[in-house]
Amino acid sequence: MSEFESEPYRIYADAHTRLNNYIKISTVAVEYLYKAKESKEDLSLLINALIAESKERWTPRIIKDPKKELHELKNDLTKSAIIWVYSAFDVFFNQVEGILSSNFSVERNNTENIDEENREHKLIELYTKLNWDKNELDDLLIILKFYESLRHCVAHNQGLPSGKLLAFSESVEFRNAIENWKTKFEKKSISPPPVVNEKSIELKPHHSILYSEICLRIARKININLFEQLGVNHFIEKTIKKHLLETSALTNPVCTNYSRYLIYHLNNDFKIEINPYNNVYSFYEKEDELKKHKLRYNTLKNNPLS
Repeated sequence: MSEFESEPYRIYADAHTRLNNYIKISTVAVEYLYKAKESKEDLSLLINALIAESKERWTPRIIKDPKKELHELKNDLTKSAIIWVYSAFDVFFNQVEGILSSNFSVERNNTENIDEENREHKLIELYTKLNWDKNELDDLLIILKFYESLRHCVAHNQGLPSGKLLAFSESVEFRNAIENWKTKFEKKSISPPPVVNEKSIELKPHHSILYSEICLRIARKININLFEQLGVNHFIEKTIKKHLLETSALTNPVCTNYSRYLIYHLNNDFKIEINPYNNVYSFYEKEDELKKHKLRYNTLKNNPLS
């Protein structure tokens, strides 16, 4: 089930793709505009004309130093994207936590009563509650903590570095994790992380994509663990409820028979494949329940408006 995709994972993966497009298109658009005119005056006039043609309810304004503004805009785009990534991964985490909460082996109160400064990272808490192998987060977690701290600086400290962020950036653990990062291409190394000093953070557009890639790699691991934790029958049951029991009409395509119908929507919703198709019936412990569901399927198929 290496292709399995839970709904939270699919939502995050889609957000990662959109973030990539947002950052890359926005960055090259800004760069294109930056190079469109040589003089500041001509560039300012061009921007004014584009604002007037935008069909937004904006009044054109004189931008005294448009090249400086465009240079800073790339930094601001990166900041907005970093906040986007944090929010998207937070949504993913909360959805996963909700799905798995009934499987926790440690009482929630054991962590909720701990002072925030002394708490483990929420990923470690999740892995502990589910008895998952925390070692698989090695090298990823420290980089994630760095970018989460960076996000807090962007969102709550006007983009100025905090002592916590500076400590992360200077730590041996963080530097080792960056050096050990495995890229998609063997001979390529990871892009350098943001340069942090006591007074500033040097951001580039690719940093937001790297942040999102870290979250995606963690989400991928959680996605696999979630499937192993819940098992295939959990998702067969969800498919039966959604596409048969809790609907008044079958979901297109209705397919030629009940097993093909289940298999199609299992694959469409979760990328789960079962071969041969009839093996999906092993979900049913009682033959009477299978007959009842087949009857409902055939009734809805033959009488779409019933």
